[in-house]
Amino acid sequence: MKKIGILLISLALTGMMSCKGGKKCCQGEEECAHHKTAAEVQQPKKDKKVIVARLVVKEGQEKAFIEVASKLVTATRQETGNLFYALYQSPVNPVEFIFYEEYKDDAAFQAHASSAHFAAFVEGIKDLTAGDLIVDEF
Repeated sequence: MKKIGILLISLALTGMMSCKGGKKCCQGEEECAHHKTAAEVQQPKKDKKVIVARLVVKEGQEKAFIEVASKLVTATRQETGNLFYALYQSPVNPVEFIFYEEYKDDAAFQAHASSAHFAAFVEGIKDLTAGDLIVDEF
């Protein structure tokens, strides 16, 4: 137990000394990527809008959902402000789906959200889903 404590203290001191008090780091750079938080390193481009939408469909309705969603995917990929749009089905729980979406900016996302193909999708999945669409914006 004593050896483990000494090892942990040694590791902590080594980690604290690697940035020399936060001034210079990694070959003289002011800051380096591996000492920043994940949020600092992985910030999306300022104007870009990223959406992750999750939903669960009723058991046995997976195929019907994919048919409706495929029309949305095809139409959304044609939008001028859309950068990326994909639908994923969980390999572990096939009733769970995720849409991963990237738009040029918020205006492009708003155009998508008010499009006829998105309205048709919402209408088309009403009886297929087992809960609400959960949307996270980044």
